[in-house]
This record gives sequence, C-alpha cells and structure tokens, in this order.
Amino acid sequence: MFEVFYTGSIFCALITVYLLLFKEKVLRSYADIVLALFFLFEVWCVIIYLAIYYGWIVNTPHLYKTAAPINYLLPPLTYLYVRAVLFNEKKFSIKDIWHFLPFILFFLNYIPFFILPVNEKSMIVQSAVKNYSTTYQYQVGIVPESVSFIVRILQTFIYLIFQWRLIFQFKNDNINIEFDKQIKEVLRWLKILTWASTLFVIAFSLLTVLTLFKNTMFSFSLINLMPGFLVSTSFLVISSYLLLNPKVLMGFPFVKYTEVDLGLLINKKVKLPFIIDDYSKEIEQIKKYFNENHPFLNKRINISDVAVGTGIPAKELSFIINQNFKQRFNDYINQHRVEYITKKINDGYLDHYTLLTLSNEAGFTSPTTFIAAFKKIEHCSPSEYLIKNKV
Repeated sequence: MFEVFYTGSIFCALITVYLLLFKEKVLRSYADIVLALFFLFEVWCVIIYLAIYYGWIVNTPHLYKTAAPINYLLPPLTYLYVRAVLFNEKKFSIKDIWHFLPFILFFLNYIPFFILPVNEKSMIVQSAVKNYSTTYQYQVGIVPESVSFIVRILQTFIYLIFQWRLIFQFKNDNINIEFDKQIKEVLRWLKILTWASTLFVIAFSLLTVLTLFKNTMFSFSLINLMPGFLVSTSFLVISSYLLLNPKVLMGFPFVKYTEVDLGLLINKKVKLPFIIDDYSKEIEQIKKYFNENHPFLNKRINISDVAVGTGIPAKELSFIINQNFKQRFNDYINQHRVEYITKKINDGYLDHYTLLTLSNEAGFTSPTTFIAAFKKIEHCSPSEYLIKNKV
C-alpha cells in the first residue's frame, strides 16, 4: 500500500529537484541546492529500500547498503536548509563540515562490505530479501547494525531539537505586520519539513522495536505496516508541497543580519536580524530601469537579467515585485509589454504595421501568449480594445 506513496514521492521529489537545479532562467540559492541534495539522497534511500523489499536488489548486490551511510546525511541537510532559509545564508561554511562526520564514519564502516567479492555479497543480499528483518540484524560492517540503528535515531532526534529551536526562536524574534503573510507561509513549510523528520524518528523507533522483538509481541499487521506508512506519507507531503506552493522558495529576502559588538567585557560579535520594511529606493530603481532601458522588449528576459541591471539580488527583486506590485515577475514583464503596445496603438502604429508585428516587437513570443496577457491586463481582447478605442 505505502509503495504507491513512495512512487508518488519519488516522482514529485525529482520534479522539485529539476526545478531547483536544472530549470533554465532560475537563480539557484545555497538553500535551494541544500534542499535539492536532501531530495536526491532521500530518493536514493527510498529506491534502495524498495529494491530490497521487492527483491530487485538480488540483481544488483553491489548497491546493497549504499543507502545506509547516506541516511546520516538527511538530518544535517534538513537542519542546514532550515538555517539557510531563516538566516539568508549564501554559501556553505567550512565550520559545517563536522555535520557530515557521521556519514564519513559510517561510510568507512561499510567499506569491508563494499569490497567483498560479488558472490559473498549475493549471499548476504539474498538472505536480506528472504527475511527483511536481517537487514537490521546481520552485521556487514565494522559496527553492529543495532548500534547503527540507535545512532541514526539519536542523530535525527538531536537535529530535530535544534531545528525546532531555530524555527521558534526566529518566530519569536521577528514579528512584522507588513510581511507577516510571507513569514507565515515559509515558516509553515519549514514546520511541515520538520514534522516530516519527526514522523521519521517515530517510524524508525517503532521499526527498531519491531525488529528487536522480531514481531513476536507485535503480530498485528497494521502495526507492522505503520513505520512504512508514516515514512512514505511524510515524504509524499514534503515532496509535493513545493510543487503546490512554489512561493515559499523565495524565503525571507527582507530579513538582513548585522554584526553587533557585545561589549568589551564579552569581546564577541554576534549577528542579529532586522527586517527591512522600506523598499522605496529599490522600487524607484526598478521603475527607472524599466522606463529607461525597456528590458521587457527582450523576448528572453529573465529575473537574473533584471537583477544585474538593477543591482538588486534576484530573490529580493522577486519579493519586491510580489509584495509591492502584487504581481509575479512574468506578469510584471507582460504588463510593461501591453502598456508599450497600447501606447504604440494610440500613437498610430497600426497605420503602417500589423498587430502581430507590434506584439513581436514588444517581446511576446507568440500570438497566444500576447492575447492571453493582453486580456489579463486590459480585461479585453486586442480586437475589442481597438473597437472600444476606435483605433
């Protein structure tokens, strides 16, 4: 039953990774990259799990246990992602390498298994396929699998504490009425991601108990299905959430940080957050750039081009357009194109050229997109506009 959820999760997660890393004309932030890595590693872990569950792994025994050390990357990646969003972090810090020590240690732990001859690996894999519980009992590395189990639970639990702490601390320290909606939407997403991690701890702990008692105390089938159900549904929720709510990826561009000296006695500087609530200077920069340079005439214009032209970071630019002009970037561009077209029409442009030529000159790539944008801006079709204005 939960395999269907896993399949849907993989599909949604891979689409999200594509949007985060590979889609053209998208400016990728450090937080986006961390989140994409989380989804990629999670997908790999799920694929290996399904390969063992259905017995496919017997055909590729060298992939067995490849997901085991990767599991130790997921808690630090979710934590680093939450921190990057809340604190507008721009790049990876060398000090954060220690977060990946468990992954390195357990990767080294499984090297003896990775270098085993194929026939020996095949015997171990076939045993795991016949009895899935041996996956967590049979020792294939230096460290017993039971220890690995406990370390994974403890690691995830510790990161969850710090993750929830970051979210609630930010919420308490940053209350601003004007930007309250964006803060709520992003915090809601971060809470959903953290709740998914919390469900994983619950599911993994339950799986540990079931494995230790070898299902003798828990023969009820629904209890045995519970870990897989919790993990698969939580993964489906977070993998599909961003597809339905892409705006949360904008983060908090209006939150900046400044270094404050705590004083001579402490001799330490800390970064304190402050919220920008006045974008009047940036708004004038955007208006001036569009009025003087007409960047919308470029058919391939994207937000990165405008960011370079205005000197405003892309995510901040996107936020300002959303917040102050109440439009998405593409709608803002199309509004300027339609205004350009209506001005040309009123100046008699159509006495010598066609409407199609004018829409092409204004930056529209096809008649369909031109008509749709015109209707959205002027609330009528181009032909209706010509009749109404008797052009």
